[in-house]
Amino acid sequence: MRFQALSSGGAIPPRGSGDGKRGATDFSGSRSGAVTFKGAAPPSGASQGPAIFKAAYTCAGLGVVGDVLAQTITRNAAKKAGLAKSSADNAKKKSSAKSPAGDSPVPGYDLVRTARQMAYNFVFYGPAQHFWYAALAAKFPTAAGASLAANLPPFVWKVFLNQAVLGPVVVATFFGWSMTLTGRADEYPAKMRSDAFPALKRGWAFWVPAASVNFALVPLKAQVLYMSCCSIVWNYILSTAAAGGSQGKAEGKKK
Repeated sequence: MRFQALSSGGAIPPRGSGDGKRGATDFSGSRSGAVTFKGAAPPSGASQGPAIFKAAYTCAGLGVVGDVLAQTITRNAAKKAGLAKSSADNAKKKSSAKSPAGDSPVPGYDLVRTARQMAYNFVFYGPAQHFWYAALAAKFPTAAGASLAANLPPFVWKVFLNQAVLGPVVVATFFGWSMTLTGRADEYPAKMRSDAFPALKRGWAFWVPAASVNFALVPLKAQVLYMSCCSIVWNYILSTAAAGGSQGKAEGKKK
């Protein structure tokens, strides 16, 4: 099983050890829960190319899914709000010949917004995670065949650093990427002040328990799939925050 190319969601990679310099490490598990790995000599920079590219396009694909999910949820919410408003207006104007139904248009899918998120994940997020998780694995290796208790300290450090370092970097750079490409770079400071911390709090609330479940309960061979699915939620959080997290909160309070 290879974790580095697929673990693109903002959480720590599956358990394992290694020198942290290779884009992928092969793991296997025993019935007792022990973990073994097959390492290789540190590769040259050129040999990491395929692993970096795989991390990039996998992360890009997950970004597309997360953004489409975010837009779908937003469209459904707008549609329900429009129907509720139309019903209320119709009730007030029963005697009127004209009906205001349909005066609240549902926004269409913004394909350019999806492309922006896909490009960010491909150019920056995926490759950055490739090197970030390799560095974490090298600095906080877990012992092959050790118990969960023995591997708990490095796991806790990885979760902490992921949320304290990688999370803020991703939010700051993604906001900057989105604001610049939409011609609103001058609004970046205000965007960071209003939406960065709420986005980080949502990420912390999701990733800390998700990573804990992954480490403690998910079978080793299913951890990559589990974390990849979880990363869709993180991409959804990023997408909604960049598109206007504070506006979404205001609309939520009105319902």
